[in-house]
Amino acid sequence: MKNLCVRVGTLYAPADFVVIETGNDERAPIILGRPFLNTSGAVIYASAAKISFYIKGRKETFSFKNKTTQILEQSRHEPRKRTNRRNRNKQVWTESAKMVTAVHGGQDHQLKSPFLTKKDDPGMPSIHCSINGYNFYKTLCDTGSGINIMAAVTYRLLFGTMPLKPTYIQLHMANQTF
Repeated sequence: MKNLCVRVGTLYAPADFVVIETGNDERAPIILGRPFLNTSGAVIYASAAKISFYIKGRKETFSFKNKTTQILEQSRHEPRKRTNRRNRNKQVWTESAKMVTAVHGGQDHQLKSPFLTKKDDPGMPSIHCSINGYNFYKTLCDTGSGINIMAAVTYRLLFGTMPLKPTYIQLHMANQTF
């Protein structure tokens, strides 16, 4: 899908999207990859957990924080209720993960810095954006993605049965839940 207008805050930028079939999971996020981040002049400030967009001399800034830590603290294999307009009582199961820390032998003194304090992962930048009058509140900004991605269920919400042009590309995706 070519030249779709994406509103980021009060700013607008064009984007091309690849539409993929993900079933009918309405939680499938829109992913704004490097092409959109480049077009919109995005600058990610990891230490401040902020992302700024610079479009036609104007700036829009969003904050983000490490969502992974919050989910792990809430879960402990208990169901979390997620509400949206269509599935108010749907329960979502989350899983906790254990971290493994590498142990370095007699070289530990080389790993410590007197000048810097190690920080946690600030998380994946997510922003609010609008496409075709619909608001999307957890749009991911992924510097690892070379394309912008939209789920087919989202496409159908935005454009109904308007036909898509098939494309023959190969996507390599990590198995992650959203």
